[in-house]
Amino acid sequence: MLGAVLLLVCAVGIASAASPVEPLRLEASTTGATLAGHFARLVDPERKLDFADLLKADAAGAMEPRSDFRGAGQTRDIHWYRFDLLRAPGAPADWILEMGEAYIDRLDLFVPKAMGPISTAADGRPQSPDAYRLVRLGDFVPFSQRPMKTRLHALPLTLPEGRPVSLYLRVDSISAIRLSARMWTPAAYVGHQTPDLLFQGLFLGVLGILTLGYVALGLLLRDGALLAYTGYVATVFCYYLFANGIAAALLPDMPGWAINMMVGSSGFLGFAAALIMWVYILDLRSGAPWLRRCYQGLALLSLLMLPTTVSPLYALTNPVVTLSALVVVVIALVLTARMAWLNPGDLSPRFYLASTMVSLAGLLLTQMSLRGVLPADFAVADPYQISSMLAVLVLGVGLALRIGRLQSERLRAREESAFATKRAEEQRTFVAMLSHEFRTPLASIDSAAQMIELSGAVTVPAALTRLERIRNTTRKMVELVELFLSSDALDQGALALKPEPVALGQLMEEALGGLTGTEAEDRLEVAVETPDHPLLVDAPFLGVAIGNLVQNALRYSPPEAPVRVTAGYEAAGDGGEIVIRVADRGLGMAPEEVERIGSIYFRASSSRGTKGTGLGLYMAKKIVAAHGGTLTVESAREEGSVFTIRLPDDGGQASAAGRLAAQ
Repeated sequence: MLGAVLLLVCAVGIASAASPVEPLRLEASTTGATLAGHFARLVDPERKLDFADLLKADAAGAMEPRSDFRGAGQTRDIHWYRFDLLRAPGAPADWILEMGEAYIDRLDLFVPKAMGPISTAADGRPQSPDAYRLVRLGDFVPFSQRPMKTRLHALPLTLPEGRPVSLYLRVDSISAIRLSARMWTPAAYVGHQTPDLLFQGLFLGVLGILTLGYVALGLLLRDGALLAYTGYVATVFCYYLFANGIAAALLPDMPGWAINMMVGSSGFLGFAAALIMWVYILDLRSGAPWLRRCYQGLALLSLLMLPTTVSPLYALTNPVVTLSALVVVVIALVLTARMAWLNPGDLSPRFYLASTMVSLAGLLLTQMSLRGVLPADFAVADPYQISSMLAVLVLGVGLALRIGRLQSERLRAREESAFATKRAEEQRTFVAMLSHEFRTPLASIDSAAQMIELSGAVTVPAALTRLERIRNTTRKMVELVELFLSSDALDQGALALKPEPVALGQLMEEALGGLTGTEAEDRLEVAVETPDHPLLVDAPFLGVAIGNLVQNALRYSPPEAPVRVTAGYEAAGDGGEIVIRVADRGLGMAPEEVERIGSIYFRASSSRGTKGTGLGLYMAKKIVAAHGGTLTVESAREEGSVFTIRLPDDGGQASAAGRLAAQ
C-alpha cells in the first residue's frame, strides 16, 4: 500500500516538476511577507505517510507547487506543506513564522537542525529525517507549552545568509483546514499584534456588552425573541473566544479536545438559538406553523449532534449544520423582505433584512474561503467575524424597535382594557341598580292586577284574558330582573346556593311549570326516567337553568317543531350522574359557534331575527357549574342542537350540601 502511494505521488510529482517553487526572498527592507506562492503541498488521504516517506516523495517531485493558500474544508486528510525561504545578504537573521487559523488541531513543523548544506539532493535539502527537529504547534498543544505565547501559532527562526532553507509542516485537524503563513521581523510582528488584539478585544467587548444588556432586558420584558437573540449573541461570543485563540491565552493549560468542544458546541448552539430567534421574529407560530416545526426540529437535531464535536464525526456533522444554516438564512432573507414589503410603516423588518443580507454575505465568503474557492488570506480578518458583528448590531437595532412597538401596543391595549373594564363596571352597576328599582313598580302592578281579579269587578272574558296577560307579562319582567341581578352576582362570585332535598321528577315539574297552560306545552315531549331519584340541589336556581334551555329550544325551533326533554340517572365511572337533555330541531350552529356558547351576550348567527339577550345560556352554564356539573352542546347546521346538563349524583347525601355550599 505504501509503495503504491509513493508511486502515485511520484507520478504526480513528475507532472508538476515543471513548476518549481521559488523561495521567499527576505530582503533587508522586508518586514513582513506571506508565504503564498513560495510553498508546495501534498495531500495524504490515507493518512499513511510519515516524515521519512514525505522526504522521499518530495525528492521525487511529488509535492505540488501552489500559488496561494486555499482552504480544504472539513477533511480527515493529512496535508503536508513545504515552505522555502531565502535570507538575502544584509537581511536580519532573526525572523518569526506565524501560522493560522488558531483552531487547527495539530501543526507539526519540521525545521532543519543545522541551517547548512547537509544534503545529498541537488536542491540542498536534507534527506534524512534525523537532520530535522520537530516543533509541535496547534491548539492541541497547551498554550503554556508553546514556543511563543501568541494568539496564532508562531515560531522564532534564525536563518542562514544566502542559503535556501526548507521547512516541512504536517497539518491534521477535525476542524476545517484553512492554513495561511507569514514571515515577520520581530519588531514588525509586535507592531502587527497590537491592532490585531485591539480588533479582537473590540469585537468580543461589543458582543459581551450586548449579551449582558439584552439578557437583562429580555428577562425584564419576558420577550422570547429578545432572549433567543441574546443566546445567539452569547454563542457567537463563545465561538470566537475559543476559535480565535483568546481563550487559550486566558486558560493556558486547557486541553485541545476541550477547545474543540467549545468551538463546535458554540457553533451548534448558536444555530439552534438563531432558529428559535427567527421563529419569534418571523412569527412562524401563527404565520407558518409547518416552518416553525421544521425550525424546532433542526434546533433539536443540532443539540443532539453536540457530542460529535470532540470526535471525527464532526467532519460530517459540521457541514450538515453549515448547509442548514445557509438554507435558513436564505429563507429568512425572503421572509424579512416580504415583511418589509407588507409593512412599509414598520422599520424593524428593514433592519432584519439588512442583518440577514450581511450574515448571508459573510457566510458565503467564509465558506468559499474554507472550501478553497477563494484564497484563505484574501481578507485581513475572517469575513464572517466582521459580518457577524455588523449583523448582530443591525439586528439589535431592529429588535429594539420591535420592543418599542410592542411596548406601545401593550400600553395602548392596557389603556383600552382599563377603559372597557371601567365602562363595563359602570354599566353593570347601573343595570343592577335599575333592575333593583324595577322590583317595586312591578310588584305594585302585579298586586293591583291580582286585587282586580279577586274583587270580581271584572267579569267580561276578554277583560279577564287581558288581566291575566298583564300578570304574565309582569312575572316575565320580574324574571328578567332576577336574571340581571343573578348574572351580576355570578360575575362578582356572590351566588349563594341553598341546596335542599328534591326528587328529580319534582325538579323537572317546577322547572317546566311556567309553560303549563300555554301553547308551548303542546310542543314539549318530556320523559323523566327516574322521577323519584333524590337530589340535593338549589331547585329554584337549577330550575332557571333548565327553563332557560327549554325556552331557548322553543324560541329557536320552527313553530310546529317538538322539543324533547329527558332526565334520568346514568352510570359513569365509579359512580353515576344525573343527565338532563334538551333537544330541538332548530337551525343549529357552526362548530366555531358551539365553542362560544355560554359566553356572556353571545348569540349564534341562527338567532338573527329572534329576540334575546344572550344571558340565558350564560346563566345556565354558571348555575350548572356552581352545582359541580357541566353544560355541553352538540349542534350541526340544519340539524338542531342538544344541550346536556350533567350533575354529579351522590344520592342526595349530606356531603353534597358541603360541596354546594363551597361553590
